[in-house]
Amino acid sequence: LPRHTASRLEAVFQCRIVTTASLQSALAFPNSLPYAAAKSGVLGLTRALAEAYSPAHGYEGITSNAIAPGFVQTELTASVFADEPRARQLAARTIAARNSTPADLAGAAVFLCSPASAYVNGQTLYVDGGFTALGHR
Repeated sequence: LPRHTASRLEAVFQCRIVTTASLQSALAFPNSLPYAAAKSGVLGLTRALAEAYSPAHGYEGITSNAIAPGFVQTELTASVFADEPRARQLAARTIAARNSTPADLAGAAVFLCSPASAYVNGQTLYVDGGFTALGHR
């Protein structure tokens, strides 16, 4: 994808690349080796894109950052939230004392796509209710 879009990005004044990482980019969870490896790879890709589309390579106004959500109630995580004791346990591991909804990610995405984030590049924004701040407990 980056090679395919590179020629188009040269003409763009401002571009924001936002990837989706995970809690598992920073924390290990049982029985999730492939997912953790893939999501950790997203962080490397995000940083590599930030460097590849930098002024050092002839690009201006392009940033690449990741959002790392916590446990978000979606179709993909329905089995996690169907187990009510497990869902409550996960919520208890956040400072916010609740699990996330897709709407919780919107503000982070808007920020990373706005001019306000012009100097934020190659970073990961954890939108996890404080899950990673508490660590495993």
